[in-house]
Amino acid sequence: MADTREHPAAGSRLPEHVTTPLLTLVTARSMDEDYAHVAQKRAAAGEAPSQGRRPHWISLVAVAALGIMGAVVAAQTDREAEVNELSRAALLEQIESTRVEVRDLQGRVAELTGANQSVASGNTRTQAQLDDLEARVRRAELNTGYAAVRGPGVRITVDNRPGVDVDTEIRDEDLAVLVDGLWEAGAEAIAINDQRLNVLGGIRNTSRAVHVNGRPVNAPYVVSVIGDNKTLQARLLQTSEGQEWFALVNGLEFLYSAENVDDIRLPAAPEPDLRGVIELNAEPDGQTGEGSAP
Repeated sequence: MADTREHPAAGSRLPEHVTTPLLTLVTARSMDEDYAHVAQKRAAAGEAPSQGRRPHWISLVAVAALGIMGAVVAAQTDREAEVNELSRAALLEQIESTRVEVRDLQGRVAELTGANQSVASGNTRTQAQLDDLEARVRRAELNTGYAAVRGPGVRITVDNRPGVDVDTEIRDEDLAVLVDGLWEAGAEAIAINDQRLNVLGGIRNTSRAVHVNGRPVNAPYVVSVIGDNKTLQARLLQTSEGQEWFALVNGLEFLYSAENVDDIRLPAAPEPDLRGVIELNAEPDGQTGEGSAP
């Protein structure tokens, strides 16, 4: 089917609204409308129409304002682009710097962690050494008598028979025989009337009074012994000192009683006075006193 539409002849000009830029066309049409409006007002007022087409000043101001705004927007966009680029570069630099600081801190944390582990290991070894030393000190204090002690044992009470004369009273050497027999039987700690015996202590007579650690004690004499109360009395009978002691008990008619006790508490021995100990243990004939700790 043949195309019956008319085509513009070659070389003919296109319509003005086709070739005119859009912004110019909008402005022109706006100005034309303004001219028409002004002409109508002039006709209604009986005035002669103005000659020519002069742009309305409001339109000119609007166009100028649009241009200024476009220029400002373009300048602001360029400026913001520069600022944004600078801000981005600064932010990247700050991120990199922070990353380096974080790596340094992580390395420092690793060093401190290793140091803490080393210190903790050293503290563990030191604490073990301190615990061992403390245990050794406790054993030494127990053996020397300079620490209070408690445990099962035997309580022995010894007294003079009623009406006894001076020559048959219990004397220091009698108690020393009993104490030596108890040490040999396995006693761990001994006290006479709460006076703890140790290697620097002793039992001796001063006139008729018996002194233990330089302090007078009176009958009845309570000998508190910590040790195995299941075997201590039987083993005392098996020692030579124990047999000698019971011979004294029977021969001089001492009052003797012994009982097993589950919990005996003995005080610590008094602090040593070396000069007093020398004087205490010195016998008139040059012999040393008996009855101290083994």
